[in-house]
Amino acid sequence: MPEHFERLGLVYGPTGAAWHRSHCQNPFVQQLSATRYRVHFAARDDKNRSQGAWADVELENSGLVVKEAATAPSLTLGRLGAFDDCGAMPGSIVTHRGRLLMYYTGWTLARAVPFTFFIGAAESRDGGKTFEKVSEAPVLGRNHHDPFLTGAPWVIEEDGRLRMWYISGTEWVPGATEGEAPTHYYSIKHAVSVDGISWQTDDRLCLPYLENEHAIARPVVMKADGGYRMIYSARRLGETYRIYSATSGDGLSWERDTSPLIEVAASGWDSEMVCYGSRLETPDGDFLLYNGNAYGKDGFGAARWR
Repeated sequence: MPEHFERLGLVYGPTGAAWHRSHCQNPFVQQLSATRYRVHFAARDDKNRSQGAWADVELENSGLVVKEAATAPSLTLGRLGAFDDCGAMPGSIVTHRGRLLMYYTGWTLARAVPFTFFIGAAESRDGGKTFEKVSEAPVLGRNHHDPFLTGAPWVIEEDGRLRMWYISGTEWVPGATEGEAPTHYYSIKHAVSVDGISWQTDDRLCLPYLENEHAIARPVVMKADGGYRMIYSARRLGETYRIYSATSGDGLSWERDTSPLIEVAASGWDSEMVCYGSRLETPDGDFLLYNGNAYGKDGFGAARWR
């Protein structure tokens, strides 16, 4: 199958600062002006803990050029014992009722399973450079419909309310041998909110599992052609992530494309996996922002949509 993209390579990578030793994970865009875009992502420190960061880019000579970047975390870890004391990973940004809100995945370590994560919210009062959490507790944690995990929130405003697509854990399967880590299963669900803090959930999976799938991750949803288009990542047991797309008329029932949007490269930073894609729309064309090997260890890259 021919590629839909012209690869442009890495756009931005770890700075080497103590709080940003590796990763620019889950890149997504906040538009600042007609020509300038802030790419938010999760950076990792030397203890492998995730915190928020960003890099401002502009389009020059058909490529993306970094003009400014965060010099300190934009979204910080929670206090010891909080749901986000091991990681606070930006997920999406939305303006609602005059507030600039970021929804994020908060991580903590566990014992019977390797980790747990849930969805938090934070507000920016400086245009998206820094964020203050609205609560030390998650806004979408364990509930009757999501007993294991919630994360990777993507939120849009529609008709005065907010709609969220997020991943929900459906099962942990024990390892086949003693000492082998259990395998997580999660797919994408949908929730709605009026105030952005209290969310209404249900049991429905937007993307039911295909054969041998166990991780359907990081939904990014846009309105398109009278309906919706989703970019998401998925992997089967024993495989690495690829980036896919799906379409829907109502945002609830989705038709999945069977072929990946983009495949791994022959060599380099994205030769083992491609994951966590999002779309950057500019007057001069559209781009796919994405991560490569080891979930974005080397940074985030871009490919021009053909």
